Amino acid sequence: MSLSGLVTLTLQATAQPTSVLAPPQTTPKPITTGIKGIPSDVFGRILSFLPALQITRVHHVCRDWRNLPLVNDGCLDLSGLANLSDSDLKTILDKASGTRITSINLSNCKKITDAGLAHLSGLTSLRSLNLRDCRTITDAGLAHLSGLTSLTSLNLRACYDITNAGIAHLSKLTLLSSLNLSYCRNITNAGIAHLSKLTLLSSLDLSDCRNITDDGLAHLSELTSLTSLNLSNCTNITDADLAHLSELTSLTSLNLSNCTNITDAGLADLSKLILLSALDLMRCKNITDAGLADLSKLTLLSSLDLSECRNITDAGLAHLATLTSLTSLNLKDCEDITDAGLADLSKLTLLRSLNLNRCTNITGAGLVHLATLTSLTSLNLGNCSRISDAGLAHLATLTSLRSLDLTLLCRITDAGLAHLLATLTSLTSLNLSRCWNITDACLADLSKLKSLRSLELNGCSMITDAGLAHHLSTRRVNILKTY
Repeated sequence: MSLSGLVTLTLQATAQPTSVLAPPQTTPKPITTGIKGIPSDVFGRILSFLPALQITRVHHVCRDWRNLPLVNDGCLDLSGLANLSDSDLKTILDKASGTRITSINLSNCKKITDAGLAHLSGLTSLRSLNLRDCRTITDAGLAHLSGLTSLTSLNLRACYDITNAGIAHLSKLTLLSSLNLSYCRNITNAGIAHLSKLTLLSSLDLSDCRNITDDGLAHLSELTSLTSLNLSNCTNITDADLAHLSELTSLTSLNLSNCTNITDAGLADLSKLILLSALDLMRCKNITDAGLADLSKLTLLSSLDLSECRNITDAGLAHLATLTSLTSLNLKDCEDITDAGLADLSKLTLLRSLNLNRCTNITGAGLVHLATLTSLTSLNLGNCSRISDAGLAHLATLTSLRSLDLTLLCRITDAGLAHLLATLTSLTSLNLSRCWNITDACLADLSKLKSLRSLELNGCSMITDAGLAHHLSTRRVNILKTY
């Protein structure tokens, strides 16, 4: 958007209503040249929509604009400026000289190098720094950050060239409470040892740091302030690591997705983390029903992801029935779950999100157990191809549903949908892809869903473009349909 366009929009947004007691006024002529008369705070708001680099160019327009701020409330946001160079960064910081900067976002500034980070070394008030996807940064660049001892948050996600030597520089930032090192794949156990000095860390992301092993996580046991730890895709982690993690008793969120070496024995150690509210075990393929018996002790769990844990059966769900604080449960691809297992899920009355995609042994009869889960706002039954119209009828009580996925329920028909949609009037997202028996006849019922914003009909060959045009052309619905 042009600067003149921003001026017009902001003036419209900030205009005050005319008092009914005020004398009649003529309509002012639109501003066509200059910006005199616009209050400085209003114009500053206009410029806040421009990237900081563009604001430095605005400074050259006239004398009145030279003092316009580059930094808003201590924050300098340069994210996404892929062509921002080290010299550009220096220019911006020079222009902002004298301003107290507490936060800088350089994420996806892919041309920023170690030389650019040298320009940050004097910003001693900096508390938050985001360098995500600054992929040319190396250990030498982190050396320039070692003096920023006020930093509490640092994001180095996907800074691929960082090694253990760079992490040694970070060990001096003892006020850090949040650190993201995800996808820094050159970090090994030796690098993790340096993190043990950051005793105020409450959030640590090491996802996809695949060279970390048992010995490395032993160093994390000293970080007793940790409340959130992400180890997803750390594929060398074993049950021995979880023994070390059991000492982190303040943890409330733990992500172990795709840590495929974890077994039931490891879950026994996790059961000591009694404050856990979120646990992700997606694709931990060696977990069985016996492991879920230990998880049943985590009574504060509100979110649990067991997707693609294919050894879980109905017996495992019986253990989960005690986790009555659960609001989100993902059982995608747990193919051995049957209708009997759903009977245990009926006790989880606080559930708001339930994913049963590809639980192919579930039938329509089992859905009767879901009818009591009236807090559900999201339900995924995709690829549960044994469900028919009779099964859908049990879902009519779930009137809080906003999102419903019925992909590849090839037995359902227009009649079944009509009965269901008559009560699910709050739906905003509906996926009917590859429901081959539905036709244009269902579109009249779909058109009554006034909140619907997303509709997927991929592979529904009996629904025609003409039908969609007739029933939904005037609605603001994003329709995705391929043949």
